[in-house]
Amino acid sequence: MGKKNIGKFLFISCIGVVSFLIPFHFEGSTNILVGILTTLVKRLLSPVSKAVVLLLIAGSAAGSSYDYVMGKKGKEVPEWVHRRFGVSGIYLASKIFTLVMVFMCNFHLLPEHVIRASQDMVELGSTLLALAIALSFLLSFLTDGGLMEFFGEITRPFVRPMFRVPSDASLDLIASWVGASNAAVLLSAEKFRKGYYTKREAAIVMCNFSLVSIPFCMVVAEAAKVEPYFLPMYLLLCGLGIFLAMVLPRIYPLNRLEDVYVADRPERRKAGEQNFFSRAVASGCGAAEDFSLQKVWKTGINTMASILLNLMPIGIGWGILGMLTVNYTPIFGWLSWPMGWILHLLGVESAFAVAPATLAGFIDMYIPALLVTGIASVRTRFVIASLSLIQIIYITEVGAVVLQAKLGVDLKRLAVIFMERTLIALPIIVLASRLIV
Repeated sequence: MGKKNIGKFLFISCIGVVSFLIPFHFEGSTNILVGILTTLVKRLLSPVSKAVVLLLIAGSAAGSSYDYVMGKKGKEVPEWVHRRFGVSGIYLASKIFTLVMVFMCNFHLLPEHVIRASQDMVELGSTLLALAIALSFLLSFLTDGGLMEFFGEITRPFVRPMFRVPSDASLDLIASWVGASNAAVLLSAEKFRKGYYTKREAAIVMCNFSLVSIPFCMVVAEAAKVEPYFLPMYLLLCGLGIFLAMVLPRIYPLNRLEDVYVADRPERRKAGEQNFFSRAVASGCGAAEDFSLQKVWKTGINTMASILLNLMPIGIGWGILGMLTVNYTPIFGWLSWPMGWILHLLGVESAFAVAPATLAGFIDMYIPALLVTGIASVRTRFVIASLSLIQIIYITEVGAVVLQAKLGVDLKRLAVIFMERTLIALPIIVLASRLIV
């Protein structure tokens, strides 16, 4: 741990912090650097963005179709094709549905009321394109330069008493918090299978710390049109997420899960003779030593591809389906009627209009933000966007992995955890929104 590595660690971390966490004044409002870059890129690409988005969705659907069909036939496909396009049947159907709907909306081949209900979702493709370009190559400076490792070591002494998980899970918690939720929950499931966690510990980590990545938080903020408030929103999510992670492990159903391992426990990491701050600096410097522009390029390409070839087509498809379901069927209206009264009692504007969005996050956490794009109240959009990001339990991704991991968490218990997070978080978010917006 020489001075060179300490300097490199500080320099890289400063770039990450300035890019994602420091607000700047821009065109009459406050926004983070990545948000400003997204606005500028979107403006620059506006003449061609619709065509580019359609081509990307078509390419994504074609690649996933090829991978899926070849897999069903038992034939091998190139590893990079499977890594980039491999999805389950439901996600493939989502991509094809998105391609058809975006094509027909762009060329006005659908009834006007359907186009009108879907238009915000179609336009979102342009935002996602700009966002992917703006943040993909900056994200590594925040996540891969040692900052996560530093805070992982700093939080190690507090992890077990606060969250009832092993102290050496601290780095996993930080990685889950800052990284992509799908990667985080899969990592936790794998560590459970290898004996690092009991069923209860794995469920606590997966159901409380698998927050969506910073890029996706930006996507949701853009979709809900609350991007000027991204920084306070993200800080609110961090504080509220920690509070929920302290409460939920102590109540049903997480406190009823078995404390049993499915594999022999590996040897626990020893703390060593250094004090925790020295270990934190050493961990950060170790990660910074491995940091290189080549890795930034590789990670940036992967992040951009993930957003444009998976998140964008699937998110737009689910958003269109959600909008059509909410606008033209009474299903969510019936189910969310009690939530409408709760929102009304909390003083949220357009309470019953946005009530379906409070439950739609159980399907996919991208849908709620899309459902409130037409709501006039910025504060209401802020509340729903924040709530959707803190709910975590959504069936299309995190929930599916939790169910498959066989932790003793079935669909009923998953729904209970979702509602606990919703009902505990909602009043706090509404109160915070009055101070922020």
